[in-house]
Amino acid sequence: MSVDLAPTTDEDMLRDCLERLITATLDRPSAVISIQRKRSDYSSSYPSDIITVRLNTGERLKLFLKNFSSSRVPKDGAKQRRDRERGVYQDLLAGIDLGTAKYYGSVWDESRETFLLLLEFVDGTEVRFCELEYWIEAAGWLGRLQAYFTRHSDRLSACDFLVRHDADFFRLKAELALREVSQISIPLAGRLASILDRYDWIVDVMASQPRTLAHGHYRPCNIVADVNAEPVRICPVDWEQAAIGSALYDLALISDGFEPPVLDLFLDAYRQEAMEYSVAVPDREELRRVVACFRFFMAINLLSRAHQREFSEHKVTKIVDLLERLHRLVSAGRFND
Repeated sequence: MSVDLAPTTDEDMLRDCLERLITATLDRPSAVISIQRKRSDYSSSYPSDIITVRLNTGERLKLFLKNFSSSRVPKDGAKQRRDRERGVYQDLLAGIDLGTAKYYGSVWDESRETFLLLLEFVDGTEVRFCELEYWIEAAGWLGRLQAYFTRHSDRLSACDFLVRHDADFFRLKAELALREVSQISIPLAGRLASILDRYDWIVDVMASQPRTLAHGHYRPCNIVADVNAEPVRICPVDWEQAAIGSALYDLALISDGFEPPVLDLFLDAYRQEAMEYSVAVPDREELRRVVACFRFFMAINLLSRAHQREFSEHKVTKIVDLLERLHRLVSAGRFND
């Protein structure tokens, strides 16, 4: 639900917004008695607050407010990013029992450049601060997400705000990477061009995977785990880069940096959850191969912003070295190296 803005001050605006959204959500009139607002410890590029609302019914609601009206760092495609995240919560995740934050509503006013997203506050810990077992739980969660959207693929196809992880997407990132590296070092650009001459078959592998809702930036910093829930609640946040793509794209992101035998714990957790819901998944060896291909792409994607982010020549050299190693591994199928 989106609401129009009438009040003139920030606090009045928030109160008015909350009363209308909460009344609609609870399906009964509810007056807001008090609002407590505290900056979230997990504010990133966008400021975020934890809102505690006391109602005249005696109820207390704790909400998470993400403010897209300003950003600490410049964002490419800021409008598309904010519209995409709102669309994911409003159109795709609402009413689904996957542990994601409940969508309460939004204030979206282009004329005032005010964009507020109101979600359930999930009291948990970023997975990056958790023990390995919770990283593994997050890998398993991808199997459940894929299972749901395998059964409801029509919901995905109707959402034109999602990024498309198709062959054109993967090839465009490679073209951008070559252009960016060329502005840093011609010799490094030559090495990258040689690698990319053999990139098409990797694109074919990635683009041919079954489609689902992909988070797009499934890093441990973007996943909250409520370790006190039973079973553990996994709650991915920050869906700005959400896409129609492969679950293995996200699996490569959450397992980045891990090698066998620890990597196999991630792969097995994903396979087990997906297969429990009758989703056909590759065997472990094939999973290793496809995840390695997506890791290859992750390095390409990093280089696609190398000059823009002022990467040093030394950093670019390390990434190109990694690409050469990954290409040798995926070509030879030696995933235990």
